[in-house]
Formats: sequence, structure tokens, C-alpha cells
Amino acid sequence: MAKSKKNNIRVSVIIPCYNGKSTIRQTLKAVCGQQTDFAFEVIVVDSSYDGTDGIIRDEFADVRLIRLEGQTLPGSGRNLGVQHAKGDIVAFTDADAVPDPDWIDNIVRLHDTLKTDAVGGCVINGYTGSPTAWVSHLIEFSTWVESKPAGYVTKIPSVNISYKRSVFKKYRICFSDIFPSEDTLFNWALTERGGKIYFDPSVRVVHLSRLGIRKLFRHQLRLGQAAAHARRISSLPGRIFIDHPWLCLILPVVRWALAGIRLIRKHPKRFVVYVGLTPLFFGASIAWTVGFMQHQEFPPPKYVIDGCDYDVFRTENRGIR
Repeated sequence: MAKSKKNNIRVSVIIPCYNGKSTIRQTLKAVCGQQTDFAFEVIVVDSSYDGTDGIIRDEFADVRLIRLEGQTLPGSGRNLGVQHAKGDIVAFTDADAVPDPDWIDNIVRLHDTLKTDAVGGCVINGYTGSPTAWVSHLIEFSTWVESKPAGYVTKIPSVNISYKRSVFKKYRICFSDIFPSEDTLFNWALTERGGKIYFDPSVRVVHLSRLGIRKLFRHQLRLGQAAAHARRISSLPGRIFIDHPWLCLILPVVRWALAGIRLIRKHPKRFVVYVGLTPLFFGASIAWTVGFMQHQEFPPPKYVIDGCDYDVFRTENRGIR
């Protein structure tokens, strides 16, 4: 980890973690081993019961561990991490992600040279030999590929995004616990309030996706539930499927077609593999759609950022129709 006086820290890397024992070493070795002259700190907000905290204490003495009892969702974990952050830039990744060695350098360079509130980049599948990992990756991250051109966007997944720390107070926003759509809602609220998000493929992380059909389907169910709730309370695109539930019957086909179009445009060689994964992809998409059609409620976050309103994205609070 870069060494410097605490008041010179440029970047605070915040990693929410829940039962990350199998991947946390890879994540922290990559983050703590960044090849950069910029001073940075690493904060892990951990609520695991699988011994992850012991690994961090024993093997990563420079990491600041915030240990919580009882499962804490990523949104609350990020909010709590921001409260403790000292850097001018707050960078987020996950406990199952491995950033490139120049990740922090590229983040700082872009923040220093662009007029932007947030910087993020591409997400690479870490298990290229696993069909379930490919399906999970294509459903969640097929937009954020290496060949996507740099430019301003409306959202980037929280596995690979950074913000100026002033953003949270300037726009009075923080993360909800509508997991796993809390980052989508946060970025939507940011851009609705005039904030800017910049994508650059040089900012790279490798994502160690979930393995196994059961885990894949369970996660897709949860993704669908969160996506539906996010659209019930905001004006995010896709509200038509909430207002007209019968349209959800076509969602698996729509999602398959959209992912296929993105691959043809950006990674035509992968499209052949994608066609072979169609049965598994459809199964996962059906699980997502089942979740989307359920009326799942989500609790407010356990932790919020002082002076921020996690409910800012709610349609009724913003006068949006």
C-alpha cells in the first residue's frame, strides 16, 4: 500500500464484504499492491460469519477493517465506509473483484483531467471456462466491456466506480439497501441532479462471478426483485413492465436479444459462445423475470451518510410523473 501522511491520502478504496472468504485474498492483494505513487487507504466493511475478518486481520495489517455484527448489505456498507474515508476520491469495488495494478493511477488521472463527478470502467469475467459465470456476467455486465468507447454515461456498476468525496454532500445522496439495484438508483439520482459519470475501459477489474446453477438462479431472482422495486419507486427506464405486468412474459426474450446485439457489435467472436449458452441464459432470465414480477419490499439502509437523503430517487419526493 502506498505510504504517506494521512492528510495526503488521495483515494479511499471501500469494499463492502459479506462471507468473502474464498475471494478476499485475491481482492486485497490486488488493491493493496497497486502500482501507484498516490497515497491511498483501503477500508473493508465486513459483516461476514465465515472467518473473512480473521484473514484481513492476520494477513492485511494495513487494511482498515470495520467489523459489523449481522449481515449488512452493500449499500449500507458503502455509506459507512464513506463516513470513515479520508481521500478526496472514494473508489468502490467488491470482495469478489480483482482490480488491475494501475487501477488507482487511472482513476486519479481521469478525475484530475475531466470535469466529472464519477469515473468507472470495464468489468471482465474472471471465470472464462465456466458457463454459469459467463451467463451471470452477460446478464449483469455485458454493457461494460473492454471495447466500449470512453465517454459520459448514466451508470456504471459499483464493482468498478469512483466518486469525488464531495459528491455525497453536494448532491445529498447516498446508497439505499435495495440490493442489487442500489448502485443503479444512486447513479440515476446523481445524473438526475446534474452529476456526470465517465466511463473509460482503462479502468479495469476482473469479476469472480458466482459459480453453480443454484447460486446463479438465486442471484438472478434477487436481481429481478430489486430491479422491479427500483422502478416502482423511481422513473428509471422499464417502468412499463411495472404498469403492464403481462409484458414481463417477453422479458427473457428481450434480455437475450439485447445482450446478443451488444455482443455482435462489440465482441462478435463471443456471440457464437453466447448462442451455445442460450438455454442456460434463458433459465437465468426466467428466474430474473419471476423475481421482477414479485412485489418484494426492501428495508431502509442501516447506515446513511450525514446530510444525505437516501430516498432522493423516489418519484414522489421529486415531483416526477
